[in-house]
Amino acid sequence: MMMNDLFAIGQGALKAFTHSLATVSQNISNAENPDYVRRSTQLADATLTGRTNPLYTTSKEHNGVRIVGIARSADEFLEASVRQSGSALIRTEVTAQWLGAIESDLGNGGQDVGGKLTQLFSRGEQLAAAPFDNALRQTFMADIQETADAFKRTSQSLTLTSDLIYQSAEQETAKLNTAMSQLAEVNFQLLKSRDGTASQASLLDQRDTALAVITEQLNGEISFGDKGVASVTYAGQPLVTVNNPATASISRNADGSFALAIDGSAVAAPSDGALAGLSTSAQTLVLRQQNLETQAQTYVDDINAWQAAGETDAGAAGGPLLSMSGDASTIAVLSEDSADLALAAPGGAANGNILALASYRGPGGSEQAWTTLVGNHAIGLNAARGAEEAATAFHANTSRARDDVSRVDLDREAADLIRLQQAYSAAARVIQVARETTQSVLNIF
Repeated sequence: MMMNDLFAIGQGALKAFTHSLATVSQNISNAENPDYVRRSTQLADATLTGRTNPLYTTSKEHNGVRIVGIARSADEFLEASVRQSGSALIRTEVTAQWLGAIESDLGNGGQDVGGKLTQLFSRGEQLAAAPFDNALRQTFMADIQETADAFKRTSQSLTLTSDLIYQSAEQETAKLNTAMSQLAEVNFQLLKSRDGTASQASLLDQRDTALAVITEQLNGEISFGDKGVASVTYAGQPLVTVNNPATASISRNADGSFALAIDGSAVAAPSDGALAGLSTSAQTLVLRQQNLETQAQTYVDDINAWQAAGETDAGAAGGPLLSMSGDASTIAVLSEDSADLALAAPGGAANGNILALASYRGPGGSEQAWTTLVGNHAIGLNAARGAEEAATAFHANTSRARDDVSRVDLDREAADLIRLQQAYSAAARVIQVARETTQSVLNIF
């Protein structure tokens, strides 16, 4: 081996291990960065083999190692699994969050409709035992008012929650559009990047981050092309191509739910992601509002029907006590005068009609319907929370498997740092030996 081979081996090794040490340092500095994928410097044999004349033997020039490029420790199948499980997790989290908000609206701060209805009917039983007790009559009228107010407050709370869900959907759509624009730009830069460079690795990190945000919103289909360029489609509509992002938008339906469109074309609601959870929550809320309005109308009709079946102390036919001109928020009490109560049966006992009020508590009545409504919603909420727990566990497992491959392990980096430092010292020693040997040879002359 000639002296220049020793110098070349040492020089190549110094350069290779310098870059390797820099890569390890970059890994360590990004250990807490969730969007960073571990890097490693790839090395290869730099020996050159050839001949200048067919009559001569093959010659070799020993140059040690050379730098091939920077490799990311990424597994596309594990990344896809994490994106999929993350999309499902976001959907379940959002659904559980807003179904919980709807439950709070139905609870109305402990002053729920069901409690007020129970209080009203219980007061009616007390009044039936003492129909001429003026204090009980006034309290009974107040119960009718409080029950109507409970319906109104619940309706208003549900409407406010509906507005908040739509605002949240607008924010998530804006995030989706931003991520799609970022991905399109990254795709364009990737096409111009050189393979194996640090800048390409950084662009691929940015690509994966943008893809994670997109799939957190909806379940798009992802495909990869040359240089890692990512294309995303949803429901047959392209979301992102090389440098051409689509525009997602939402519009509010008359019932309070919302519809999704891509570049102005309506598409079905997502099955995963934040927009899927918001869409499901909005549809559930619409159903609860419809249930509430039906029960409010039943309450108005029952009270007025009961009132019309009796007569007042003055012998007049009972007039309507409640009205509802629109949704449940429009319910109103028409009279607050206890003298208008038709407690007596026509031509009969003074408490004949108030005794009949209990018949409205049975099947088909507003009190039992409210219990059914709250029970059904509680079942749906518990199912959503159970799905959230399952999705959390599954996402944690897929993330752990991905992180074992892609994330920075400080113990591993510390071991690599020691190994590379020792290799760097050995390479420097090779150059030193070559220099000393060359000097010894020169000293002979």
